[in-house]
Amino acid sequence: MTAARTFLALAVATLLAVAACGGAPTPTSAPAAPSAPVTPEWQKVIDAAKAEGSVTIYSSQGADQLKDLAQKFQQVYGIRVDVQRDIDANIEAKSDAEHGSAQKFADVLAISDGAYVQAKAQLGWWTKPTGPDLTTAAYDKSYLKPDGSFLTSAAIFVPAWNTQTVPGGITGYQDLLKPELIGKIGVNDPATSPAVVDFYSYLTQVNGPTFVPQLAAQKPQIFASVLPMGQALLSGQISVQLGGSPPTAQKEQGAPVDFLVPKPAWGAAFRTVVVAGGPHPNAAQLLANYMVTPEGQAAIARDAGSVLKDVPGALTPISDVRLFDPASQTAADVAQFRAMFRTTFQGGA
Repeated sequence: MTAARTFLALAVATLLAVAACGGAPTPTSAPAAPSAPVTPEWQKVIDAAKAEGSVTIYSSQGADQLKDLAQKFQQVYGIRVDVQRDIDANIEAKSDAEHGSAQKFADVLAISDGAYVQAKAQLGWWTKPTGPDLTTAAYDKSYLKPDGSFLTSAAIFVPAWNTQTVPGGITGYQDLLKPELIGKIGVNDPATSPAVVDFYSYLTQVNGPTFVPQLAAQKPQIFASVLPMGQALLSGQISVQLGGSPPTAQKEQGAPVDFLVPKPAWGAAFRTVVVAGGPHPNAAQLLANYMVTPEGQAAIARDAGSVLKDVPGALTPISDVRLFDPASQTAADVAQFRAMFRTTFQGGA
């Protein structure tokens, strides 16, 4: 694994760690009817999946969201979901080890590392998903990738503020340039990940070429991770965070925080694949399909970007998200921005 891919995995994992530690998952309710009709062929898959009895997913999506997904899937189909939640780098290591062994455990993978998915697709590691909900008009066909993967959600960065120190709130990124916020803004360190470099590129695209230099002039506090930045926001050490996971649960529990979801927002999408040769091939197809149903999306896309519109609990559909594409930047681009950041934000440190 390259250093860039490791950094990306850690960055997205950190983002989701915040989202996943916000309390208990949303209580399950009576399942709605599937959004796509059940054909005789698909009913055979359902019956075979029930006979298999369980399915295992390796995923770097939010822990609470995965737990909720597993509960709802079992409620609908009576099939147990074994969730192995980890960062991309560790999931990929497990996947590599299992592929070369006689005993396999993973049936479905959901990770943000598109380069890994594409590389292993060329080796025939994935099986094409066949679920009917992947072919409905509600699911954008551009989310079905040539490598056999499909999008199921996206981790989203949002600006947030402390309502005690910023009682009027903010309406967009431009509000971070107000003089009263000098020294009170938390920003993301691009040295941690190429994904964070891309986040600053997004900020330039949506706010204009002068925004990042003006932000530097605000003398912000720099954080290597969204976790300590979120804690600093809650404590009042900073008044605004530039980009991080939405403090939804903290707000619901009465903490003095609020946030907004820009349009477009910035995010990193999760590519999901059905593992070829997995121990539960029919249950894998069934779970993969369930993840893109309205019920599945209400679980896995909570506090994230959804692949369907009007999903309860989702921040935004990913059609309104500017998704990170590692192929959009070169190593030279990343190095150049980091050098500029050190000079502009850190005085050359």
